[in-house]
Amino acid sequence: MKIGVFDSGLGGLTILKELLNQLPQYNYIYLGDNARVPYGNRSPEIIYEFTREAVNFLFKKNCQLVIIACNTSTTTSLRRIQREYLPGKYPGRRVLGVVKPVVESMAE
Repeated sequence: MKIGVFDSGLGGLTILKELLNQLPQYNYIYLGDNARVPYGNRSPEIIYEFTREAVNFLFKKNCQLVIIACNTSTTTSLRRIQREYLPGKYPGRRVLGVVKPVVESMAE
């Protein structure tokens, strides 16, 4: 299985490194949108469009799962991607974020 990891820059490389350590049996593609970083000062609609474009790119590269390693994209766009975009465009694929797992890990 191929897994895509997306961030608005290079910070997601930390997530990718941990994925490689914990789950080395998978193939990975990393997409860092360095051309448009930072996302934090953009409108939610623009962030959604950037995130949707990244997800679409990674799915076209045959990723079955995309992990959004960008906190801004996760908090502003993840649910909309999951509820509105995936069902019509890529119904068999998944997109996950990193904010909730990090918060759950810190709570433990």
